[in-house]
Amino acid sequence: MKVYRLSGLMALPFVVVLTGYFLVETEFSPTPALAAANSVTFPPLDQLMHYTTVRRGITREHMLTSPQALTALKAGQPVPTGTHMVLVDYQRDVLTRYLVGQKIGDGENEWEYQWFWPDGTAKADENVARCYSCHRSRQSEQFMFTFDGAISDDDLL
Repeated sequence: MKVYRLSGLMALPFVVVLTGYFLVETEFSPTPALAAANSVTFPPLDQLMHYTTVRRGITREHMLTSPQALTALKAGQPVPTGTHMVLVDYQRDVLTRYLVGQKIGDGENEWEYQWFWPDGTAKADENVARCYSCHRSRQSEQFMFTFDGAISDDDLL
């Protein structure tokens, strides 16, 4: 049996290739996308007021927020820091999820979003950055698609 020996210089390319293979496998292998951690908390639903309902086909969405937020909106003021804006999503009259926007700071752009399951746990793999990017189009209306419903007394229950 014949044994071949590689000198240090000849072995170097093999070491580089093998090292590169293991680095690529460990550093760049696909991983599941997870929602970015944020400071949105599950809202105190019993302290919030219903201000409007949106209906689309089998979807019924109840919109909730705090009485203090509704007062601020009607006065043309920013909502207080900590405010929850909640979309309670029903599909065929079955509670499906809570979509929550929360004012996390004093600046007008300081909103974060989170999807919560009916049991109050966050949906870990939701891309909540999409929520903010869409709601930015409503910046002049405190990031709300239902701003008109919030400042109107017609739908309050």
